[in-house]
Amino acid sequence: MKYRRLFFLVLLTMTAFAFNSILARLAISSQEIGPVSFALLRLLSGSVILIIIVVYRLGLNSIFKIRPNLKGIIGLSLYMVGFHYAYYFLDAGIGAIILFGGVQIIMFSSAIISKENPSIYNWLGMITAMIGIFILFLPEDLVLSQPQNGLMLMLLAAIGWGIYTISGKSSKDPLITTMSNFIFTLPIIFFNLVIYPDVIKLSFIGFLLAICSGAIMSALGYSLWYSILPFLEKTIAALVQLLVPVIALTISILFLNEKLSYVSFLSSLLIICGVTVGICAEKLIKKLL
Repeated sequence: MKYRRLFFLVLLTMTAFAFNSILARLAISSQEIGPVSFALLRLLSGSVILIIIVVYRLGLNSIFKIRPNLKGIIGLSLYMVGFHYAYYFLDAGIGAIILFGGVQIIMFSSAIISKENPSIYNWLGMITAMIGIFILFLPEDLVLSQPQNGLMLMLLAAIGWGIYTISGKSSKDPLITTMSNFIFTLPIIFFNLVIYPDVIKLSFIGFLLAICSGAIMSALGYSLWYSILPFLEKTIAALVQLLVPVIALTISILFLNEKLSYVSFLSSLLIICGVTVGICAEKLIKKLL
């Protein structure tokens, strides 16, 4: 895949992830929908869209030939349950720091285990970007005694997303793999809703936000993510995800009238510089030498 095309697809995928985060935040924090209902509608609508696309491309029989991808299902289930429940207990800033930090640890650890050793520039870029994440999301009124269940749930989400991303590197057909993961994860989330039902009443706005998140941002975004993962090293796949909060901040400024502060600007600059160093520095230095 050509570098420019890969860059565009990565940016498009991270934008979908950023919109996903914003939609989830708008729906759940505004008490328009409960976290498990949001996750269930997100998966259900995403599954419907993916089934329609796959049937159009390959015919109805292809739906009945899918097989569960255990790593993908476990990863997606852990992420869906952990992420949405965690914000019942945690400040949004602390949750984001744990999520992004946890994903970096999982991805870099996996790269080391698989002998895809990160370079010093990868490490430097990741640390620089994580400092930017920490500055961007650290709450002004930091409560040191965060609920342990909330911390564990967000850590669970980070582990889940790390597993889901790693499993995508071996995907031969991203669209079918994503559809399979969504379909086989649905019963787990539904069972979770039955055992621990939401206390927040579902509103029409919450329903629309969840459907939009699932049908567009998740179904298409996750499929696109799986299609480009085979072309990315694990460390690079980890680093580019740190751009999501910067893109989300940009979207919030453009469409949600959020103001750009000096802190958010400098932290975003740190994140972008860190990601750039982690991805491009080694190649650039080799060319110069």
